Amino acid sequence: MNNFLVNKNSNNENLKASDVSKWLLAHGATSITTDKLAALLDVPKNHVPQRMMPLRRRSEIISPANGLWIPIPPEYMTWGAPPAIDFVDTLLRHLKTDYYVGWLSAAEIHGASHHAPQVFQVATSRSLRSKTVGRSKFQFYHREHIKQVSLVKVETKTGMVSVSCRETTLLDIANDIGIVGGINNATNLIIEMCENENPDIDLLAKLSEIYPVTTARRLGYLMEFFTSAPRLEKLEEHCEGRKTAVSILDPQAPPIGKLNTRWNIKINREVSPDV
Repeated sequence: MNNFLVNKNSNNENLKASDVSKWLLAHGATSITTDKLAALLDVPKNHVPQRMMPLRRRSEIISPANGLWIPIPPEYMTWGAPPAIDFVDTLLRHLKTDYYVGWLSAAEIHGASHHAPQVFQVATSRSLRSKTVGRSKFQFYHREHIKQVSLVKVETKTGMVSVSCRETTLLDIANDIGIVGGINNATNLIIEMCENENPDIDLLAKLSEIYPVTTARRLGYLMEFFTSAPRLEKLEEHCEGRKTAVSILDPQAPPIGKLNTRWNIKINREVSPDV
C-alpha cells in the first residue's frame, strides 16, 4: 500500500468526494483506509460508504474488504477493478493474513501459460471466502505451511507480491490435483515449468518434507517420464526415507494399476498431456 499523509493544512479540506479516485491516483496512492479517507474528506467515518457510492457506480473505486478502498486506474474502469495481481498484496495485508499466489496463477507467472487460469488462486494463513472483484475471481485456500515454503517476490505495477517459487509451485500442483484441473492438466503445467527452467532438485527435496510423501512420489514420477529435469535421485532418496503405504498417481481415479517401484506409486490411469 502506498502510504501518504493527510495534511489538514493543505488543500485537502477542499477535496470533493467525486474527485477522490483521481486525487489518489494523482498522488500515487494505490489504496486508502476508511479512517484516512474520512480524514481526507473531513467527514465522519460512517459517512464514507455513502460518499463513495457514486464513484463505485462509475467504476472509479472499489472496496474489496471492509475499511479498504482502491482507486481504479482509467485503463481498468471497464474491468470494474484493477487486475488481481495489482491489489492482492494490499487486500491480504489489510486483512492481516499471510499469503502467497499459488497453483495455476503462480504457474502462469513462472511461464506456464498453456491454459490461462480463469481464477486467481491464493494460499492464505486463515480461511477466507472466495470473492469476485471486477473481472477477477479470487479463490483462497487455507494452508498451514505458508511460513515454511519457499516464496519469491514479484514486482507489479503497484508494488511487490508474494508468489510460490518454482519448486513450491511444482509441489502444490502435484499435491492438489483437483485444484489445477486434474492429472492431465497438472502434467501439462509440470512439463512447461520444467521446460522454462530446470527446478532446483535439492530445494525440491527439502521442501517436499512439508508435503505428504504421495506428493513427492507423484511429482517425481511425472518429472521422470514427462520432463528432462536432471538429478531426481535427491527426490527419490527423500521418498525412500519415508516408509508409508503405496501411493496412487491420480487421486480422482480407482486405486488399481501397475506399480512403479522407483517411486512406489500405483499408475492407476494413463496420463495424456497435450502440451
